[in-house]
Amino acid sequence: MESGIVSEDYLTLQYEMMEAQQKIKVNIEKNIELEIIEEELNFEKPVLPQLKQVPIPLPLFHEALLQIAHVLIEQNTLIENKLIDTLKQLKKEELVNWIKSSIMFDTEFFQSFSVKNDLEAWVPHFVAEQALRPFLHVVSEKCTTIIHKFDVMGTCPCCGEPPRLGKVDEGENKLLTCPRCETDWNQKKNACVHCGEDREGMLIYLGMEEDDSILLEVCKTCRNYLKLVEKEKDKKKSAALIDLETLPLDFVAQEEGYGDSN
Repeated sequence: MESGIVSEDYLTLQYEMMEAQQKIKVNIEKNIELEIIEEELNFEKPVLPQLKQVPIPLPLFHEALLQIAHVLIEQNTLIENKLIDTLKQLKKEELVNWIKSSIMFDTEFFQSFSVKNDLEAWVPHFVAEQALRPFLHVVSEKCTTIIHKFDVMGTCPCCGEPPRLGKVDEGENKLLTCPRCETDWNQKKNACVHCGEDREGMLIYLGMEEDDSILLEVCKTCRNYLKLVEKEKDKKKSAALIDLETLPLDFVAQEEGYGDSN
């Protein structure tokens, strides 16, 4: 299978976003205290929507939005400074809605916001998601000791993101990893991570001509897929970076008719 092509501009933007997110995360860790109480959690649901204490103070999120927007404008000259002005004017209630809509993947909210404020349709949701991620990284780190207790089919047990990336070792043991919040968790080895299909022959593996260390695991039942990489090869890389570097696999999967839209 041949890989798709990812533009250099897109890669550069994503690398810059990751650097900005790391700086934002350092600031978050200095300014918030987050306690996750195990006894209050339902282990069959993702952690994030269950938290009684929202781990995202409005001033810090507002600041993160502006930092991410500046990176976007620097890398994409087509994004006007109107975006910065619009973000600066966000009120408390609007910021709350941005946070909730980001957590819950509410694309309709951001599309409506784009129309009302004459912004490109993809921009508000993109900025919100990128600003949210450093906060999710902090939540993930707080869940490290208990995440193995969760049994959540088809989503990341921390943030609720559908699984799309996994690592395998020499024994073919599968460790799922979330590019959104950087949570790692174990999953049943020979079952689809999306629908649980575990019958023999229902999962197939597609290789790449350019790199035999990465595979697509695709499910004949739900027609969804998972990207798999060798655990040892990429053990020092973040899940977000691995996801970005294997983006051509997503193009291949979609061309072959696999994914959520199929």
